[in-house]
Amino acid sequence: MSGKKRLLFLAFLAIFFNLIIILDNSTTSLATSQTDALNESMEGLNDAPNNLGLDSTQFTPGDLSGYMNGNIVAKNYAIMETAMGRPTAASYDPFRAIRVNTYRNQAGAIWSNVEGGNYVDITKQQTLSLWMYFGPKTHKNSSDGFGDGMAFVLQNSDDGIKAFAHKGIQIGKGESMGVWGIDNDTSVTDPLQIANTAIQKSWALEFDTNSNSSKSSYDDFDYNISGQHIAYGYPGSSNTYIRNTSGLIFKENYFSMLHQGINYIELHDGKWHHLTLTWHPNDFTITYKFNDKNLDGSKGANPLIATTSAVQATEFGGHDALNKIGGKLRWGFVSSNGDAYEANLIAFESIPSEIEGEVSSNIVDQTQNKTIKDDSTDNTVNSGDDLAFNYNLSYKSGSEDWTENVAKIDLPSNVTFSNGIIGYVTYNNATDDKSEPIYASEITTKENSTTQVVTHTLGQGLNDTNKNATITLYGVANTVYANTLVASAHANFSSPNLIQDTDTPEFVIQKSKPINLSLDQSNISVGVGKNANITGVVSYADQTTVNNSDVTVYATLNDDSLDKFTLADSTNVANTTSGKLNFDIPYNKLTQPTNTLKVHVMDKKGNVSTTSTVVITKTGGLALSVDDYSFGSINQATPSMLIPRKGTWNILVEDSRKDGTTSPWKLSASNEGLSNGDTSFKGNVIFKSSSGVITNLFNNDNVPIATGYKQGSGREVTNVGQNWNDSEGIMLKTTGQNTIGNYSGKMDWVLSDTI
Repeated sequence: MSGKKRLLFLAFLAIFFNLIIILDNSTTSLATSQTDALNESMEGLNDAPNNLGLDSTQFTPGDLSGYMNGNIVAKNYAIMETAMGRPTAASYDPFRAIRVNTYRNQAGAIWSNVEGGNYVDITKQQTLSLWMYFGPKTHKNSSDGFGDGMAFVLQNSDDGIKAFAHKGIQIGKGESMGVWGIDNDTSVTDPLQIANTAIQKSWALEFDTNSNSSKSSYDDFDYNISGQHIAYGYPGSSNTYIRNTSGLIFKENYFSMLHQGINYIELHDGKWHHLTLTWHPNDFTITYKFNDKNLDGSKGANPLIATTSAVQATEFGGHDALNKIGGKLRWGFVSSNGDAYEANLIAFESIPSEIEGEVSSNIVDQTQNKTIKDDSTDNTVNSGDDLAFNYNLSYKSGSEDWTENVAKIDLPSNVTFSNGIIGYVTYNNATDDKSEPIYASEITTKENSTTQVVTHTLGQGLNDTNKNATITLYGVANTVYANTLVASAHANFSSPNLIQDTDTPEFVIQKSKPINLSLDQSNISVGVGKNANITGVVSYADQTTVNNSDVTVYATLNDDSLDKFTLADSTNVANTTSGKLNFDIPYNKLTQPTNTLKVHVMDKKGNVSTTSTVVITKTGGLALSVDDYSFGSINQATPSMLIPRKGTWNILVEDSRKDGTTSPWKLSASNEGLSNGDTSFKGNVIFKSSSGVITNLFNNDNVPIATGYKQGSGREVTNVGQNWNDSEGIMLKTTGQNTIGNYSGKMDWVLSDTI
């Protein structure tokens, strides 16, 4: 008997100790998971990218008072955290991110403070730029599962900051994510009952890290969906929830969710992910870009870019309700974990209502006069080309000015920037485009890198009256001996209320291929009325054959540009010979006694020669310039009728004779008659002097028309025809009746020096 009692007692002790061991292991596992969760959250916080930090007046924690989370009073775990993980900021430790939640059975909600000016104004383009963190790829304890992610929510709910998925007083957890409806009753058949438990009058974009697809209540919103994903929908709409049944004999109901615009993507991978959300007021759509930036602010390699279908105003209560609130919607993030956990962190780069601003960049090859953008098909420059790197800042709207803007611009490789002034900032309200220079002294080198960075604080803020600023940096493409790809260079613009990034387009510096122009002349003299003939040879330094159609000739005469032409054009007399140049400068373009001609050539690839200069001197003499002229029309002519000139006859006498010349010049003219085909005009061209003397020009050589003297020094031009009034000068005199028609003839002019 006593032996049996002893055995029973020992057995009881064994069971008791086993229970103690089991309970102790469970407690240890729970504590370890909580520690892991906090460590994962701190790791994410420590790796947080550059962001605005947080102003506690911008956001309002969701109010979960009055709700229950199972058997305990619901608590909102969403807090603003400092870099040290503290919930209270200090000057040395400002807020860095929002932690929505961290551990099992936690709920979190953070809302924009609409009354404080933080909202989405649906009447304007609004952009929200932020970073998101979902925890590591795997937990330290690999058997621990991941939570349900978080959702971005736009809402006009009557609950305001108390908006959270709930059924009665119980909050929604797990697949509900705190925003979607609650499906925990297998007897429910009407999807409206599910929709009524969601956040009302809302639109949500979910970032789901846990596929709920077990075909049961509580866990089948992601029916036929496997893996982490992004999708959107209307939480408060019955159309979002689809009834399903299970069981052969005892039927049970469960609901799946209609995911709109679903995209599968890895979310919890230990990395921060960038998200850009843009509201388009014209069509009520939202474009979101995920992974569009790298941690350093440069462009993401493979961003997910999607645009939603039109967001329905009825889901926010209708247009009247939206007009009542001035189109200002509350926005925020919610999350609610079930039995699994993950760190959900967010950090902002812009608040949509404060500043709506954009930054873009391009490169201008000033040598080739072409602009290179991201979508340019020709992104080549040549060694030695002058380049301008433009960074364009544009203020769209907002309640705040874009001020204290610090530009940090990575300089591209293989480009040389000079000492002294390397660029300028120009503003659309400025009259002087060089009033804000950027100096080479503002260039530093990144730590542990060869990348050079320009750091410059913009001198003016941007706002509704000063919307645009352009930073331009000037450099020269290095000489390379093999085609060289220059990677895009990043630029960051950081202010207290907006962070923007841009990357210059990548471009290719083509290997050096010097092209030469050798002119046969450097100084030439031309006589009166003679053109200046320019000849020379174009060649490549590597002896490559010159394709005439690929080479364009550029010239300026006395700093005025002449029409460009290719070596293959008819302007080039030697257009059939490779590289041969032969063209004329017309005498009438030589407007100075000494004229300066500058010539250079450029091929299709932008290789440019040096500029050659020719000095063209006009030798002394006289020159005459006349065009085709006409007389007035007549309906009926009588004998001895004088017909006046039509318009002004510009008869130009150029006197380039030596200074001090005392002899006059003499202009005379004659005419061989007028005719209309075989019909001769009855009458003659005559000259009527200022004294009224009429002289017939028909077959009459050397009829004096005008004389003149050199009055001063240099080139002098006399417009003979401009000195005549309507009753003198060259006119037409009829001698009989003429048939209707157009009559024409030739004038012979003689300009002579009467030495």
